[in-house]
Amino acid sequence: MPTKIAKVHAAESRKVLSAYVTWHLLRRLRASSRRRPVTQTQVHGVRAYVIQVVRLLNWLHEQGVVLSSCTQDLLDVWLDDHPARGPRVHGFLVWTSRKGHTRTLTVDVPASAFTGQLIAQDVRWRLVDRLIHDNEITVADKAAGLLALLFAQGPFRITALSDVHIEFRGDEVSLRLGKVPILMPPPLDGYLRTLHAEAMDRDTAAERWLFPGRFPAQHLSSGRLTNRLRLLSIHPRMGRNTALIELASELPAVVVSRLLGIHQNTADAWQRLTGQDHTYAAEITHRAGHPSQDPGLGAPDKPG
Repeated sequence: MPTKIAKVHAAESRKVLSAYVTWHLLRRLRASSRRRPVTQTQVHGVRAYVIQVVRLLNWLHEQGVVLSSCTQDLLDVWLDDHPARGPRVHGFLVWTSRKGHTRTLTVDVPASAFTGQLIAQDVRWRLVDRLIHDNEITVADKAAGLLALLFAQGPFRITALSDVHIEFRGDEVSLRLGKVPILMPPPLDGYLRTLHAEAMDRDTAAERWLFPGRFPAQHLSSGRLTNRLRLLSIHPRMGRNTALIELASELPAVVVSRLLGIHQNTADAWQRLTGQDHTYAAEITHRAGHPSQDPGLGAPDKPG
């Protein structure tokens, strides 16, 4: 076990994991051994938990984030790419939040979306309508809100968008969220064109962020964007889940994965979920009576 813990790059994270293994995992294993002999399966299970936690901690280190600063948005990005690892890091994150090493972080599985993590489709389209027609909302917040509500993008992915993610072809604007660029519908295409122009006007040698932070070399923090969207009554996770439910019910999982930049396993899980409760999924995603996007993920009909 010490050799696996030693693979954690950040010293502070390594210390936290060592305490978790010693005072939680091994302590439970020792307590279990008083009742019955410890099996090889149990030992392998503990190792499997530690391996996945090491991978999470090293991924955070690669992002330049210390464990204590990990946000829910950032964790969700890792879980999107590695959905099968969620259950094996859940216990660690519960323990770290209880001990004060992290804020409260949750590991959701798609099935939990039907227990309050969706918004009704009529509410979703009212939010879209407001983003389009309320002139007091900034262009950046309009674009971010529409990317969350229509294209299932979380704050971490939105704030990481730069000029290299946008492609122009005549009057058309495409945004690369995954492996394949998506043609943006109006007026979102116009908002992105404006953000791109502003990014190119900045006097910086650093990456040109579409959603810049306080300093040109930094993009807006995902936490700050989350707060801004919530002021507009947009809850990013619920908006993302609702968009994923709709897209997964209409498109093959491989298409959703390639277009939105989510892991194939995640797309498969959401598609299975809509198939398991097709009636409910159809009701929640079509409640407002608005036409959905075409199979190419093109422009939805403009609300209102």
